[in-house]
Amino acid sequence: MTQIIAGTKTDFAIDPDILALLPTQGCIELQHDAAGKVHAFHTHPVDEILVVIKGRLTFRWEGGERVCTAGDKILLPAGTLHESEALDDAIYAIAMSPITTTTCGRDG
Repeated sequence: MTQIIAGTKTDFAIDPDILALLPTQGCIELQHDAAGKVHAFHTHPVDEILVVIKGRLTFRWEGGERVCTAGDKILLPAGTLHESEALDDAIYAIAMSPITTTTCGRDG
């Protein structure tokens, strides 16, 4: 059943660096991965920017690998083969544009 719950919070603060990633048309997804979660090698049809908010990720792409920590930004052009592994409890934002049925709200 659909419900609408009246809000009591009138201010919603978003880190300015994350808000700056919000495209004119598109979305930002927040991803939460427990330690050991692996997103096996895959590609996306759109450009993405990932910002690590908490924790550490090993990020691998064709020709490279790096441990990314809070504050790191990953610029990921469309079609780039990549994978990630959470080294500990990790939260990161993913900005993508344009919006398609395979981007926002995908299960990964």
